[in-house]
Amino acid sequence: MTGRADRRRPLVVATVLIAAIGAALIAPVMIGARRGEPIPGSIVRADSHEAVTIATPLVLFASPSVVLEKGTVALVSPSGESRVGALIRTLMLGDGADLVLDGARLVVDRRTASDPTLAPAQSGAGVSDELRPIVSSLAGFKFRSLAILDTTITIETGEAPPEVVSVTNVEITTGRDGLIGAKGQIEYRGEPLVIDVAFTRPAENAPNATIRTRAAINSGLFTASFNGQLKITDSAQITAENAELSIADLRAFAAWLGASWPAGSGLETFKAKGLLTLGERTLAFEHAEVTLDGNAATGALAVKLGRERPSIEGTLAFPSFDIAPYATPSRPYALALAADWISAIRIPGIATPSFLRDMDADIRLSAGNVMSGSDRLGRAAASLSVKNGTLYGEIAELELEQGGRGEGQFTVDATGAEQRYTLHADLQDIDLASVASPRLGPAAIDGAGDIRLDLNATGATESEIVRSVSGKLSLQMSEGGRLGLDVNALPAAASAATPVAGWGAVSAGTTTVGDLTASFTAAAGVLTADTIQATADGRTITASGTVDIDKSALDLVVSLAPVSDGAKALPADAALGRFKIHGPWSDPTITRAGFGRAAGVGPTDRDPG
Repeated sequence: MTGRADRRRPLVVATVLIAAIGAALIAPVMIGARRGEPIPGSIVRADSHEAVTIATPLVLFASPSVVLEKGTVALVSPSGESRVGALIRTLMLGDGADLVLDGARLVVDRRTASDPTLAPAQSGAGVSDELRPIVSSLAGFKFRSLAILDTTITIETGEAPPEVVSVTNVEITTGRDGLIGAKGQIEYRGEPLVIDVAFTRPAENAPNATIRTRAAINSGLFTASFNGQLKITDSAQITAENAELSIADLRAFAAWLGASWPAGSGLETFKAKGLLTLGERTLAFEHAEVTLDGNAATGALAVKLGRERPSIEGTLAFPSFDIAPYATPSRPYALALAADWISAIRIPGIATPSFLRDMDADIRLSAGNVMSGSDRLGRAAASLSVKNGTLYGEIAELELEQGGRGEGQFTVDATGAEQRYTLHADLQDIDLASVASPRLGPAAIDGAGDIRLDLNATGATESEIVRSVSGKLSLQMSEGGRLGLDVNALPAAASAATPVAGWGAVSAGTTTVGDLTASFTAAAGVLTADTIQATADGRTITASGTVDIDKSALDLVVSLAPVSDGAKALPADAALGRFKIHGPWSDPTITRAGFGRAAGVGPTDRDPG
């Protein structure tokens, strides 16, 4: 199955099969009989006393074309008679009989609905007078039951390779109350499906009649059921209250339909219950209760089958949403490094190139209580839009439980040879401790501050994305906070007889700081410090240099100098000087650094170096 074909299937095509089977097996012949149209076809031949073999294609309906290409029709008289003549008399008297269609091939050509030039060949061929009652019994449901065994239904649309449904064993029954039912087992794409469909026979001479219908379908992948009304005008549409759809594993379901979603956490169980509208190209749930991976929501959800690609639209409100099923184990923090922000945009199974190129989407989500396991993170409202291979996302509202708020926008562009990512975020009063990643070693800073991100990246893997990060990011903390390092321990670490790797005593304490400003320019995965400045105990702390995100490595020069106005006396143990911190963040080497313009200070009387 080609990707072009897969793009034209909605995610719930298995549910649409209910309508497709009804249209293929029941509705066309039912409508033809209702309109009183003759049923043209090729000559059929009686092979034995109770069986009729279809030797050449038999046209059951003209628009859309339904052709019985081959098969055997066996007739069993209710009275036990075996001669064909007796069975024909039984059918003509209207008492009904039991029929069996075995080893057949049915072709439903939907192209004839829009292109009359594709009308089936031999549509004018007649049926012999002797066999016309048998054909009439099939088309007009003038039988007590019809068993369909080992039959193939091929549906031609002209827009993609044909769909094939294998009927293992389906029995169609007609009751005196006018109820027509179909029950049995079919197979689609190797998956056995058990179906149970029933509807009322439409009234004579009522082309726009409403038909009561119900259906249930069960398989190992999903279950679906509804009880509603079918209205047939130019096209068929089903509406039903309290319809239900349940999918055991969305990833497995998508793979069954031909979508190449990658493996990952989350996107497993899905359930929907509400007002169903099922049309030829649309399946919509309104006023619905939806559950995704245990997260319950209310709202609306629709899948539309477009000419180029299917689309998903919806508005869902979650009272509570647990992000734990989607979290990457190596990133337990709500925020992380700039590269982790970019990587996190690749929502598992959603922002993959195949998904973005094969589907469109417009989804709005809100959650009054965002959880990560037992931890409450806050509330959020967001929207996701996929259009022509590009994902547009917006976080319209973010309020964190531990304090802070923000908004942001991001994109994933899969239209080129490699995916491109952009991220713009503005966060206020954020707990800066949550920015640190465990792979960075000591927590960089503790306190509340503002973060601004304007980043972009490219690549197909995390390492490629990290190495390509570029843009701007900044941090501002106007109130007091703490650095996760004891700057007063820097002189001792740098004065060791031989350089000692590791933070040592520097990571054993903290430093209380005042105003802190930091801004970086990112290029090729490396952050270059434009400004890093803070105050602590009458000193100005500045830094210059780079941080390699991909390698988690530092190459910084930290300068400790008295504030220029000297308004505050320095504590006796306040360290001054310039220190070079080089190597992996979790295990760097600390040495003395020479003076230069980068530090912005010269030696002082209190500088031990």
